[in-house]
Amino acid sequence: MGDNVPFFGDHVELSDGANDFASTVGVGGVVGTQFVLPSLVTKHGKSDLTPEREKEFGKWLRIYHDKMLSKGQYLGQLYDIGFDVPETHVIRKDQAMYYAFFAKQWKGPVELRGLEDRNYSVVDYVTGKNLGIVSGHNAHLPVEFDQHLLLEVVPR
Repeated sequence: MGDNVPFFGDHVELSDGANDFASTVGVGGVVGTQFVLPSLVTKHGKSDLTPEREKEFGKWLRIYHDKMLSKGQYLGQLYDIGFDVPETHVIRKDQAMYYAFFAKQWKGPVELRGLEDRNYSVVDYVTGKNLGIVSGHNAHLPVEFDQHLLLEVVPR
C-alpha cells in the first residue's frame, strides 16, 4: 500500500479498559471508535458515548490533531518490540522525535534511541509536563509510569 497509508489499529474502546487512545496515537495511528450517541439509539450498551467518555475522547482527538503523528515517519528499526523493554515506538516528524513507551508499570531509565549528538527538551505531550533535557545519541531518561508514556523530544 505504500508509506503514506495511515495505520488504524482498533477501536479505542475495545481494549485496555475501554480507553486505548495512547497505543493508537503513540504509534502514529488514526483514532477510531465505535462509540454510539445515546440520543440516536433506543437500546443502550457499553459503546454509548457517555459525558465522561466524550471528554476523554475530545482530549485525545486534540492531541491527535495537534501532533498529527500519522503524517510522521515511523522508525521501527530503533527498537525490537519483542526484546526491548519497555515496549517502545518512535516517530520522527519535522525536527521532533516522538517516543511511545508501554508497560503495565515502569520505574527506571528509558533509552531515547535515534537522537543526534546535541541537546533536546523532553515533554510528556499528554500531560504537558516538562521532563528536562537529554543530550546525545545515547540519551537515557529516568521515568515512572503506568500503562504508557508519550514523549516529544525537540532539539534545543
